[in-house]
Amino acid sequence: MAGDDEARIWALIAGSARRRGSPMSVQDVCAASVEAVAVSGAGVSLVSHERLEPTHLAGRLGRELLEAELTTGDGPCVEAVWGSGPVLVPDMAACEGRWPAFSEVARVGAVFAFPLVMGVVKVGVLVLCRDRPGELAAREQADALILAGAALTLLLDGRGSMSGHGVLPAASLALGVEIYQAAGMVSVQLDTTVEEALLRLRAYAFTHDEPLTRVARRVVQRRLRFSPDPSGR
Repeated sequence: MAGDDEARIWALIAGSARRRGSPMSVQDVCAASVEAVAVSGAGVSLVSHERLEPTHLAGRLGRELLEAELTTGDGPCVEAVWGSGPVLVPDMAACEGRWPAFSEVARVGAVFAFPLVMGVVKVGVLVLCRDRPGELAAREQADALILAGAALTLLLDGRGSMSGHGVLPAASLALGVEIYQAAGMVSVQLDTTVEEALLRLRAYAFTHDEPLTRVARRVVQRRLRFSPDPSGR
């Protein structure tokens, strides 16, 4: 029954929080997602200034997918948030033309993105990924929807955002914070907006086949500087 399934999912979330020794947060939803659904990684990105900022993740593959989302600004997560519902991609290789840049960067077999919305307010997205192609079984999809609802509940309760009481792993924080710090520095170097600077960072990462976080770290450490010339140096 639906009530039993919800209780089972919340028990997994609570168990993750107990193991961390912290109050329940969206980080625990990510951990519970990997445990409840047959996926290799999970992540949550929140809408900030009309773009997605990764804030929580679980599993190596979850980090790689959020890296690809940041690098390209495209993919199932973006479509799920700005579209009309979940985006379920059981075989990424069959969708290369749908998100060409994302497909080239993301080394995942399957992606399942569930938007987190409250009425007309777009809060973020819960994404699950697999290293091999494969559809979600009916029960797995039902569990994923419950997990998305749990993430939204914790966010609205103030325990899932970066300003709330949830404890976020340093790696998760670095995914977003360092990139926007670098974008601010590049915007000064190029005398342009932060949005345009972020596009230059993404373009550099994509053309040099580097994770966006690594490029951003080089900028912050002043080992990489951008100039108005097309070479990006």
